Amino acid sequence: MSAEKILEGKTIIVTGAATGIGQGFSCAAAAHGAKVVVADMNPGNETVDLIRNSGGQAEYVKVDVSDQSSTDEMAKFAKDWAGSVDGLINNAAYFREVKLTPFEEIDMAVWDRIFDVNVKGIWQCCKSVMPHMRSGNGGSIINISSVVAVAGQPGYLHYVATKGAVLSMTKGLAKECGAANVRVNAIAPGFVITDATKNRPIEWQQSFLKARAISREQRPEDLVGTAVYLLSDLAAFVSGQTIVVDGGHIMY
Repeated sequence: MSAEKILEGKTIIVTGAATGIGQGFSCAAAAHGAKVVVADMNPGNETVDLIRNSGGQAEYVKVDVSDQSSTDEMAKFAKDWAGSVDGLINNAAYFREVKLTPFEEIDMAVWDRIFDVNVKGIWQCCKSVMPHMRSGNGGSIINISSVVAVAGQPGYLHYVATKGAVLSMTKGLAKECGAANVRVNAIAPGFVITDATKNRPIEWQQSFLKARAISREQRPEDLVGTAVYLLSDLAAFVSGQTIVVDGGHIMY
């Protein structure tokens, strides 16, 4: 296995993979040799085409991570197509529609929806893939949190709360899944420029930029190296960890 094909022989599911960060994760996993299941509520043809045009292997499956039957079908699709489920990146999140709102004014329906996707969705995806990982050679699960779960952020309490829950879930899952040789880790990105975030208030964007040691915009490609490492056997003894990838804003 060459360094360029560090994920060769593995099948990786990426949720929220049609655009943005998820698309970046998908293309990187395929470039390193993985078969990639592009999972999203929205059509993932663009991501699939990018991978195939670069010589990789990918298939799209529609999934609603807040629906257990849908995540079960996603996992079954991956197993039937590729023969195994070796990795899962829980990237799908409800954020594009989330507005800057004082916590006293957050609508209950919005609060429930964001928890359905960002928290329950991760739990359900993990439940769906676990039987396939347990019956195979184990696997690696990566949960995408956010730097706001560590630093806090005014006006987005509903989003911050879900991303904090992701960090706690990662630790609990790591303890439960380790006996099956399944590793669970989290990546906490900073403010990443994507179609879903570029229209956020410019003052808010600049506050992240000014706080970084590496003072430039963060883009999806800045996250993929960490994800590929955690999916690979190089991280075979790494579990329950959160890696902040934000250009040196938050430092442990």
